[in-house]
Amino acid sequence: MLQGTNLQYANSFNIRIVIEAIRLYGPVSRGEVAKRTRLTAQTVTNITKKLMKGNLIVEGDRVQEGRGAPSILLSLNKDAAFSIGLDLDKDHLTGVLIDLDGNMRQRTVRNLKFPKSDEGMAMMEEIVNELLEKEGVAREKIWGVGVGLPGPMVISEGTILKSVVNPQFLPGWDNVPVVKMLQEKLELPVYLENNASAAAIGERWYGAGKHINNFFYIYIGAGLGGGLFINGQLHSGFTGNAGEIGYYPIDRNGIENGKDYKPHLGEYYNLALLYEKLEKEGIDIQSLDDLKNLYEAGNQTIIQWFELAAEQLLPVLLSIEYLIDPEVIFIGGRLPEIILVDLLEIISEKLPELRIAGKLGNPDIRKSTAGLDAGALGVATLPLYATFAPIPKFVMDQSVDKIRNFTKSKN
Repeated sequence: MLQGTNLQYANSFNIRIVIEAIRLYGPVSRGEVAKRTRLTAQTVTNITKKLMKGNLIVEGDRVQEGRGAPSILLSLNKDAAFSIGLDLDKDHLTGVLIDLDGNMRQRTVRNLKFPKSDEGMAMMEEIVNELLEKEGVAREKIWGVGVGLPGPMVISEGTILKSVVNPQFLPGWDNVPVVKMLQEKLELPVYLENNASAAAIGERWYGAGKHINNFFYIYIGAGLGGGLFINGQLHSGFTGNAGEIGYYPIDRNGIENGKDYKPHLGEYYNLALLYEKLEKEGIDIQSLDDLKNLYEAGNQTIIQWFELAAEQLLPVLLSIEYLIDPEVIFIGGRLPEIILVDLLEIISEKLPELRIAGKLGNPDIRKSTAGLDAGALGVATLPLYATFAPIPKFVMDQSVDKIRNFTKSKN
């Protein structure tokens, strides 16, 4: 539940909680905002005056909500600010531009194969400029750029802006100061997150997770990972890598992987490995449509990979159920729709057989609704998330006066 506070930083927190209520439930009246946030009507009135002065929200239609004068509905001013998301993995770079209300205004994709850091960084700068040119929006109205990279990552963090990344499975990116380099090139704030957590953020803000406070997101891409929301907030863990289910040990019937550690799920269940196997058969996958068509044609390599995935994901799902007790487990990422649907069908059929009899409160296992762009949308949200989310660590780092003045200066 959204709830205001009278503790330290109360003013900043309460403004954020009002913005969050308008984002989640808008168009919404001031009275409904007060009811959902448990703030007084006068407090909500004072806050919305400030937000309207800063051009962050706008008034709309009048509706009758009982006796008295009609209520005026409030919405976010979608054109007040914009944000950009860049989702990089071993096989693609997706860029999106969103407005303050979360609408995707522009999108572009580049297909890649294990890009080196200089290539990837140059392409990020190119895509940002392309998105701005397509939309015709001034750089001054961009609140920041979010970047998603494959985890796990070793991140140095001095403030909210994370500075150094070391993705272990993206060769040539060791200790590349992604944030520092992009900020210097773009002259915009840059935020960094692993793309599995970014996809979870995308599901929370734009998908079926919008009103679900506790869920786990399984991300299937060039690698395998996960993102976790607890009580409506992203849980990153001690090192920022919570949800890395790709390291879950698996039973390969005694077959060793030739390395100094036991086989883990991410070694056998990722799109990079699947593409590598198909390439050995002389099949070059250029798009997800290619993968979809091969699957529908009954390609045995894809089917075997798919069946292994379904089998090995079952114990992981059980572990998530018992350890976290989420309301929903979403499965999504860079898989064609038909493969995701078939995967969910097998899981829904076999998972109940592994649960103890009489287990209560089983989570729903659902297909992600944020789609293939969940990761890009998620990282595009990061600048807005840091600015507006009613989360204490953000509240203490950034005053609302700064937010409001920043917004006013961009119009």
